[in-house]
Amino acid sequence: MVFSSGFAYVIPLYSVAITQLNTVSAGQGFFLGSRQQHLSAGGLLAGRGDLLRDLEQILGQEHRLATEQRVERLETAIEPIFSSMPTDVRGRLDSAGVRYLLHRHFVQRHGWIVKGLDTGGNSWNSSSPAAVFAGHADNHRNVFEATLAKEGFSLHQTAVFAATLEVLVHEENEARLRAAYRVLGFEDTTTELQDEEVDLVIRAFMLMFVQATNLTGVTAIEYARMSDEAVEMYPTWPDTERFAYNVRRVVGESVAEDKRRTWSTMLKVVEAIGERYGRWQDKECRDLKNLLVEMEDHGTGRVRLDKFYGSALTNQSWQFLESVPYLRQLGALDETDSQQLKIIIPNYINSPANCVASAGFYDVCCIDECEALMAKVELEIKAPDASPAQILGLVASLPSATIYAPRKISASSVDRLEEIASRHNGRVPLHGRLFAQWMHHAYPRECSFPHMSGTTRRLTQEDWIEQSSEPLVASAEEIKQLIAEASEAGRNSGEEVPSMPWSPEEELFVCRPDLPDKKVDQGTFTSRAFLCISGLVIAFVSSCRNGKHKAGIFLDNSPKNYFV
Repeated sequence: MVFSSGFAYVIPLYSVAITQLNTVSAGQGFFLGSRQQHLSAGGLLAGRGDLLRDLEQILGQEHRLATEQRVERLETAIEPIFSSMPTDVRGRLDSAGVRYLLHRHFVQRHGWIVKGLDTGGNSWNSSSPAAVFAGHADNHRNVFEATLAKEGFSLHQTAVFAATLEVLVHEENEARLRAAYRVLGFEDTTTELQDEEVDLVIRAFMLMFVQATNLTGVTAIEYARMSDEAVEMYPTWPDTERFAYNVRRVVGESVAEDKRRTWSTMLKVVEAIGERYGRWQDKECRDLKNLLVEMEDHGTGRVRLDKFYGSALTNQSWQFLESVPYLRQLGALDETDSQQLKIIIPNYINSPANCVASAGFYDVCCIDECEALMAKVELEIKAPDASPAQILGLVASLPSATIYAPRKISASSVDRLEEIASRHNGRVPLHGRLFAQWMHHAYPRECSFPHMSGTTRRLTQEDWIEQSSEPLVASAEEIKQLIAEASEAGRNSGEEVPSMPWSPEEELFVCRPDLPDKKVDQGTFTSRAFLCISGLVIAFVSSCRNGKHKAGIFLDNSPKNYFV
């Protein structure tokens, strides 16, 4: 989305305004909880190891209780997907599994694309999830990296990681709030403000958030300019202000009246804004999706380029102007037919082109509707794989925003699911490319087409401009030519219903981790039970062990089909 009715960067056809990304380093963290050890999804006690002790020694205990409350909430939130993930016999995830799980959690909960968790088009095992702390909190990174590399993460430790990130995001919100005070001339945060002044601070906080302002360098003069240009840059900026003021009202109702204008309450307000903004602004994503669905090609989740560019030449508020090279790198183009390029609706909606704000740790982007569908499948199956019959029964009864249920799954889709299972000893891995592709066929408007890792680059508009010599937006002449070519190809194709592409390459996003060399904790399982469980899982993990299907790697002698 280049021109937006909402809050994405508004980019004129021939010029782009680039804002400086936030480079504030996070301060000290806090920790940590001491909940009773729980049973993991695999039935074994998920010990904490040295992680909590190491973090406490480095970060202190000042906010231990608050962080413990975060950990408990996050354990509950991520447990369903954790239970469906391939873990080792002690119920632990490896680095790729932790990264995959947490990325999905933050996208679904907040619309956050966390920098360092998102693959950017690479494989899930291309880097450690601890990279999220690089340049912000290197002490955190070292502790998590050491523990993750040595023994993997239990459910509790994965929740501790997520809680740590949330705490650092809170600290960044605090830094942004202090900057808002400063640019407005309120130097002393202990002074209680008047209602009108509180509104000014909330407005400044929100404006610096959506413009990804450098908090340490912004001056009062620069902020005044930003304020004057707010509506020009964001046509629905008044809606954003009303959202922020409403959050302030709701939070204020939960505290005593004489505390509503204090610094501590303001911190609660801005944290609530950060947590709720992604879901609130997602309504714009749904509006974009609905607009594309109206132009869709026969229920395929695809839009021809002539319709995509549509009224770009006559309507100044037309939102779809991205160039073909940029769309290709995003993975938003279906190039199955080189004469008739099409936009893949969910790939476009969920791309960085539609992110609307940027913070130090994350970008606020569209919430992936497929995550909710996958979550329901995982909640029911509670395992990393399932039989075709179990999946077919679930999906046939599972509606989406555009798919009614119950429904009959097509014979071709049944055959493809059986084919996937035949490649994996009769079971369908839930966290692999082929099942993701199958879900795209089942929900073409909600689930993205999964390109092979390394064939796309999910760059924001700013990164594209910095790294590519190709234009971000198509010129008027290019649009005229693209519309003409797409229209001609459409006429030549006749009235036949187009088919959706299917490529046979498998790529397991995460695999069951190798069994640990050290013994299982005393009392959890006997060595005989340990060997029995190892034997039961060996059929599933053999492909991961021998290198044929490691996360991010595939071997397939069939012809390769790439769409980017």
